[in-house]
Amino acid sequence: MKQNHIVTSLFLLLSLASLAQDKVKYFDLEYNGSRVENCKYNSIKFLDSREDTSNFGSLRVGVLDKEVNVVSKESFDTQLGVLLTKMSGEIPGNSPILFQLRRLKFVEKAEAGKGFGYCFFRASIFSSLGPNYKLISAIDTFMIVESKKEVTKQIIDYANRTIVNFISSALVKEPIANSNFSFNEIVKIDSIEKAKIKVYTTDEYVNGIYRTFESFKEQTPDYTLFSITFEDGEISEIKAKNDKNRLRIISSEEVYAIVNNGKPYISAEFGYYPLVKNNNDFYFIGDDKVNYIKAQVVKSNSIFNPTEYVYTPLPITTQFEIKIDHMNGKFMRVKEIK
Repeated sequence: MKQNHIVTSLFLLLSLASLAQDKVKYFDLEYNGSRVENCKYNSIKFLDSREDTSNFGSLRVGVLDKEVNVVSKESFDTQLGVLLTKMSGEIPGNSPILFQLRRLKFVEKAEAGKGFGYCFFRASIFSSLGPNYKLISAIDTFMIVESKKEVTKQIIDYANRTIVNFISSALVKEPIANSNFSFNEIVKIDSIEKAKIKVYTTDEYVNGIYRTFESFKEQTPDYTLFSITFEDGEISEIKAKNDKNRLRIISSEEVYAIVNNGKPYISAEFGYYPLVKNNNDFYFIGDDKVNYIKAQVVKSNSIFNPTEYVYTPLPITTQFEIKIDHMNGKFMRVKEIK
């Protein structure tokens, strides 16, 4: 009886813990380092150019690994001002800077007994003295933490260090020569970048097999002599002629995209999917794993043990709307298809 009481108590504690889990995970910039010597700038403005400004992605928290949104406790604008105050020397320069946040997104997954923490970060810093802006520094990075232990804190710390180091290094740099931008150009920087990428400026795509995003965006296929087998309307096999003019099977791992009869397809983990351009961005509907554990508290039907218990189904595969990042070709989940 005593053992049953202990087990019952444990289940009750887990049930209470699941109800008391945080509804969000906070990400706030932290800096305890020394002041930056020869700091050239004395104030900072913030421009949030992210597509979704409601959160910074999601991470898993609590004993049930519940997925929650990442948000800042204080506004990011305020945090940047505090950070600059901590970093700037006793006699900082007299120039203001503009911090443009283009992407900051956390993702956490669990698979094969390991945790994986990811963070996408893209930002630019401009000098904003006078009517024109000049680029000081820019970053576009993808952070990864892999561990058998909890990775939430590790990826948050990694992102904090990356952002802090990016800003501190920019504070001592002169603006890049001949890098003038108007504020309107900075706001529309995505459109300006896409205007320089061939695949975003055409509606007629070159037939062929593209091994990388670089070749796809320049519309220079790696294989132009190829054949495709379809089964039930889906691509099942691809063959292409190699340097010796021999036809060989091309595995999906070797392919980034395909254009067949003018129609583009993307190669993803679970197959090939049609690409659709909408508002000058490429999207596809594809399968992907829901790699976080969706835990829930379930009541037992047993009359001998009516205690609630924790039920944690295995990760499943479901469909998502996925967008192609125009800068690096990475896949970005937009929403789950329900």
